[in-house]
Amino acid sequence: MFFEGVIIRNFRRKAYIEVLEDLLTMRYEEEDKILQNPNRKQIYNLIKENPGITYSDLRSHLSVKNGTLSHHLTKLQKAGLIVSKKLGIYRRFYPTEGGRAPLEIEEEIKRLLMEHPGMSQSGIASALNVTRQVINYHISRLLKKGQVIVRRSGRSSRIYVRTA
Repeated sequence: MFFEGVIIRNFRRKAYIEVLEDLLTMRYEEEDKILQNPNRKQIYNLIKENPGITYSDLRSHLSVKNGTLSHHLTKLQKAGLIVSKKLGIYRRFYPTEGGRAPLEIEEEIKRLLMEHPGMSQSGIASALNVTRQVINYHISRLLKKGQVIVRRSGRSSRIYVRTA
């Protein structure tokens, strides 16, 4: 009786693993199919080249209508090729692989500030090839976490990594 239960559990586990493998295979097959559409491929490539790009920036770069862009972004998200994050009042789009996720950007900011203390937000944005708005958002988050210090002087500010 005991061995029957072990065999059944192992059989279920193997079946579960096979189902997961099938789902992963379907995802990659679907990815190729999803990117066969030229508009969708163009949108995906723009997001890969500009992680954190906003909806309105996508529209202006591609000159597509709202409905068309929304449709293709939904397809790309459902296929798992991109993710979107609401940062402040803007929704930003990131590739799921090959691009930088929000936490990766924060780590890159801290690494850059350790190498070059006292950089401005504009300098960080240029160095990391993202918009100033993205850097502003992440600096605010790092400030709330107590990981950076911002020293303001007039209209400019310098950012430093907080040492323990």
